[in-house]
Amino acid sequence: MATKANEMKQMEAAMAPVMAFNKMFMQNAEQAFNMQMASLQAYAKLGLDNINAGLEVRNADEFKVYAEKQNDVAKEVTAQLTSDAKAFGELNAKFFDAARNLTEANMKAAAEKAKAA
Repeated sequence: MATKANEMKQMEAAMAPVMAFNKMFMQNAEQAFNMQMASLQAYAKLGLDNINAGLEVRNADEFKVYAEKQNDVAKEVTAQLTSDAKAFGELNAKFFDAARNLTEANMKAAAEKAKAA
């Protein structure tokens, strides 16, 4: 009986780094998904607002005003894209740093365990 319990503890210890990485990965994936959904909503709102504004054009003067605002829309899209790229870059850098730290900690623990054995 003690052997089975010991084997379970060894298995849990061996799987702990994998479980920690998987948990970290899933948290990162969830954050990325939430960021993508927020971006999608922002782009959809921007696009729909622009389309609705275009549908309100009734004459040449209104069209001129609408057309002039397209530059502002393009600037807003560019700003959103820049912001999204920066946020995703930061998320990825944070994930890679955490993965590296986890790997280094696990390698150190394994080396210390090997020395003790």
